[in-house]
Amino acid sequence: MAAFCSIQYGILIDLEYYRIVDPSFFQESGSISNYPWTLVFFKVMITMVACFAVAFLSGLLSEQLRRTKKELSAMKERLERIEKMAFLGEMAAGVTHEIKNPLASLAGSIQILRKEISYNPEHDKLMQIVLRETDRLNVLVNNFLLFAKPPVGKIERVYLEDALSETIKLFEKNQDTGQRVSIISDFSSNIWVEMDPVHLRQVVWNIILNAAEAIEGEGLIKVKTYPLKNNTACIEVSDTGCGMTEKLIQSIFNPFFTTKPSGTGLGLSIVHRILESYNTWLEVESEVGKGSKFTLKLNRIDITT
Repeated sequence: MAAFCSIQYGILIDLEYYRIVDPSFFQESGSISNYPWTLVFFKVMITMVACFAVAFLSGLLSEQLRRTKKELSAMKERLERIEKMAFLGEMAAGVTHEIKNPLASLAGSIQILRKEISYNPEHDKLMQIVLRETDRLNVLVNNFLLFAKPPVGKIERVYLEDALSETIKLFEKNQDTGQRVSIISDFSSNIWVEMDPVHLRQVVWNIILNAAEAIEGEGLIKVKTYPLKNNTACIEVSDTGCGMTEKLIQSIFNPFFTTKPSGTGLGLSIVHRILESYNTWLEVESEVGKGSKFTLKLNRIDITT
């Protein structure tokens, strides 16, 4: 708009110079005939430059305003999510302890019965079912407890490339997903972070697993690392899966939310809780039918210090 105004103003100045537009105040003064063309050109150039400068600054400020609004919106969503997670965590901590004790008693009682009563194929089969389902519930309760109260990690200096390479190698041995999904690594060298190695592997494992489960049949996962400003290291995990809608992205960190038939919905919730203890979070970008990208930023350190 400012550029259009500057052009319009320049045309009016030209019309004034060639007497097509004849201002009355110039007629009275008789100064039109003595009006030098260099002054007209100077006025046109100064006006156009000024208007283009205004247009540039307006565009720059508009872009900064758009980014600021986007960041504020993302921070608001993260704050609401953290508050909700904190409430659920407090509730989960009490519930899980109340469930674990009866489960342990139930499993112990069944094992004693199997040893003391006479063998009966039908009864033994039923007891095996009880023990199997008890173990499954125990795993679920432990995961819920991990979501409620992630263990305090031992902060260490971790060489990012080695830690991620080890996790990827272990994942590729997974018979369910590792055989049909190819993983490409693109690691920047000499990146060290401060984090519990166990937490780092658990976070990366869950993100890669989530990416693999989003791929139907064969697909590709890319794990990339690179340094950022302000002593930050970035980990990106992108996939060629089914992608997610914006509404679905808002729910993937909620506990027990899952779109998988056999999923528990705690994987990304646990990841979020672990990262929360390191004052960081996951950023998610996704497009339906094209895949998703999870971005994680960690504190980067200089190993020479």
